[in-house]
Amino acid sequence: MTYDLVSLSIIMMIAVACPIITQLIPGKPMPQTVLLLVFGAIFGPFILDKIWVTKAVELLSELGLAFLFQLDVVLGAFAAGFILRFVTPNGNHTLNLKLEGVGYGFLIPVFFVVSGASIDVKAVVANPALLITFIIMLLLVRAVPIFVAATLDHRVNPLDPQDKLTVSLYFTTALPLIVAVTSLAVQGGTMHQTTASTLVAAGAVTVFLMPLLGGLTSKLMKGETRLIAPTA
Repeated sequence: MTYDLVSLSIIMMIAVACPIITQLIPGKPMPQTVLLLVFGAIFGPFILDKIWVTKAVELLSELGLAFLFQLDVVLGAFAAGFILRFVTPNGNHTLNLKLEGVGYGFLIPVFFVVSGASIDVKAVVANPALLITFIIMLLLVRAVPIFVAATLDHRVNPLDPQDKLTVSLYFTTALPLIVAVTSLAVQGGTMHQTTASTLVAAGAVTVFLMPLLGGLTSKLMKGETRLIAPTA
């Protein structure tokens, strides 16, 4: 019981601090989800060992996963939703706002912090080649198809080449999906924790690296266009 309270207290403080820190950083280069993962990894068992993934914490994390993807994976959540819909058939805006506040303000942050606490930072640092490989694979799987599809699109107002590249880089980010899939795979025994840690780290890197690269490439290509245009 003590471990549950200590872990949940730390997670709640992290959930409150991350939005504030995100707003204070100039330019907001790091999304809140990445901060939640980073603090989870720092306070998790592999570094400071202050957050323990107990059964109670794991249950709240799974509820956050269900809320994140709008899935009724827990029978109790389904039954509660069924009863609420029966009692208030036309819905209740105030109640919905409160439920969303609990979900987005607490359960989803719990999921990301617990996922961060499961990251074996030493294993990720010990094998940087695997991390780079996963980032390249994300580019190949997500960015390249988007760029090809945008290039083959022959509508009246197609995107400029720099815009196609920027959009493709933005689509490389897939952190919530990666965290969810790796968490389920580890729980099911089909993926080793080291591999899952590296995948989540790669997803976290793409979240702040790819938008940065997209913005830089867009500025550079538009700058080159302005320089070439007068000589045409």
